[in-house]
Amino acid sequence: MVIGMGRKRTGNRLPNFVPLFWDILNHKAYINLSPSAAKLLPYFLGKVKINPKNSEYYKTTFSFTYSEAENYGCSRRTFYNVVTALVQYGFLDPVKRGGLRGMNMTSSIFRLSDRWKQYGNASFVEVKWNTFGMHQIQKMVGRQGK
Repeated sequence: MVIGMGRKRTGNRLPNFVPLFWDILNHKAYINLSPSAAKLLPYFLGKVKINPKNSEYYKTTFSFTYSEAENYGCSRRTFYNVVTALVQYGFLDPVKRGGLRGMNMTSSIFRLSDRWKQYGNASFVEVKWNTFGMHQIQKMVGRQGK
């Protein structure tokens, strides 16, 4: 059967997917992740809808809420541990820490990071999720005390 010029061929198209490249899978940072963190990493990678070769890939910010994690079968406590591990091993960079702000709840904002490539080397820049944003809290407490 001959297909005309106006018709699109969709039979050979791949379905939506998240690329998890061999250099990630074989890297010490990925190997050291907990099973829960390794399982949720593709969901974080899938938040950025840009080709990984594009320069904007590591600059795009996104949120990932506890509710979303629960939809993937992850408890709240485990999700906290997953975020902590992904930041610690260099897969995520926190941009803004969410939480209670007055009566409103805010989501944490992240961006993907390629710090994992340096994990295990002296040039690796360590970021800790549990201390990130402490300056935000200190500023708020300082404003309330004045």
